[in-house]
Amino acid sequence: MIKLENELLLVEMKEAGAELTRIFHKDTKLEYLWNADSTFWGRHSPVLFPTVGRLVEDTYFVDGNPYHLGQHGFARDRDFKVVEHTENAVRFELDADEDSLTIYPYKFKLSIIYTIEKDSVAVSYEVENTDNKRIYFSIGAHPAFNLPLADGTTFEDYYLDFGTEENLETLCLEGPYRSGKIEKVVNEPARYLPVSYDLFKNDALIFEALKQKEITIKSDKTPHFVKVSFPEFPFVGVWTAKAGTPFLCIEPWYGIADGAGKSVELRDKAGIEHLEPEAVFASEYKITIG
Repeated sequence: MIKLENELLLVEMKEAGAELTRIFHKDTKLEYLWNADSTFWGRHSPVLFPTVGRLVEDTYFVDGNPYHLGQHGFARDRDFKVVEHTENAVRFELDADEDSLTIYPYKFKLSIIYTIEKDSVAVSYEVENTDNKRIYFSIGAHPAFNLPLADGTTFEDYYLDFGTEENLETLCLEGPYRSGKIEKVVNEPARYLPVSYDLFKNDALIFEALKQKEITIKSDKTPHFVKVSFPEFPFVGVWTAKAGTPFLCIEPWYGIADGAGKSVELRDKAGIEHLEPEAVFASEYKITIG
């Protein structure tokens, strides 16, 4: 494990998938990140690249040629290399290679940078186009947080604070794909959304273009919280698995699952990003705990 530590935090991550694996607060003595118990879900905080969500029949096209990727792409299952490691930051890199080119026909350099400051972990993404043509990609986060956070509380004791009143409408799923429908989660604009397993009976809630672009997990029964800020990300998913699952994911995304129907050209995929040769995409989200 690779560690970052300051007066408040102990944070760990691994080269496999450049995945964040632990966020421990020294004052509260709480573990905030899910432990990847495979009984429920065997990951902590995977990096989603070069696709987010599911492709129809796990297939997409580039210039009419079919390529195949599982849900959320391949980066989470690849070994990154550590190229920089200081007291407060670590940088992981993954380069295109012969194996990746068979499933994703673009050359790239993907960097994941973790930086700790006080009680926050900043997660930065950089995608560099090392090809001689325009490349297309999506990228996203999938951190899972222990819920309940504190002893003596339950999953349903918590709520989501969106920082301001939002029209809480979710992009609906039909199986793993977008159905094309949008449904209100609550009828009126709201800042707060009580957490329950029933919220996720049709899988994740998917919000687009929130105004504040932050979500905090809170409870009136404990002062402890997790705040995820994602100022530039167009989408965010909120998800847990089956009823009784002791975690909740807050997932900022540049990209989204395919719509139900047929596989599409990657350049036509909803939410897709593109980069010209030598250009670099950069974005960051932040996890703050207390």
